[in-house]
Amino acid sequence: MGLHLNPIYLVIDAVAWLLIYHLTYRIALILRDPALICWGIGPFGLTTISLRKPRISLLVAQFVYASLAMGCLVYFSLFALEPAPILGIPHTGAAILAAVVAPVAVVTVIALLAQARARRYALWGEAHVLSAAQRATTLGVALVFTPLGRAFLHDRFNATPSEFLQTIRS
Repeated sequence: MGLHLNPIYLVIDAVAWLLIYHLTYRIALILRDPALICWGIGPFGLTTISLRKPRISLLVAQFVYASLAMGCLVYFSLFALEPAPILGIPHTGAAILAAVVAPVAVVTVIALLAQARARRYALWGEAHVLSAAQRATTLGVALVFTPLGRAFLHDRFNATPSEFLQTIRS
């Protein structure tokens, strides 16, 4: 029978898969990171700013949640929706497993490499908060400070979140 690709539909699905992976990855950090200073929503997705580097258990949870969410969406879009972006995939266990695991594995390996690079050239503490907040506001991200973030700004900079953001914008 052979495989038949619907390229436009495949690109739309791939973008949705990446979006779900990214959102789930960031939401896991927002919900589980005790050192979260602030998070924000911008034109490029969710942004998070932490005071310290995340624990390994948190990173593992982020990757597991994001991989599961993306895997479910890949399975649904390839095998439950009609028409599928790729027609002719056999409905055997091995073919289904390969079709679902391959895109999840590629995205997860890329994210792992990015995380390894970020951990190798890490910048944490006040410098990280200042740098990340300035970069986020430059990109048009609307930042929401957590109670820890408001206390951090008051202790370290003697400023409220709005005063802090106004200062780093100028």
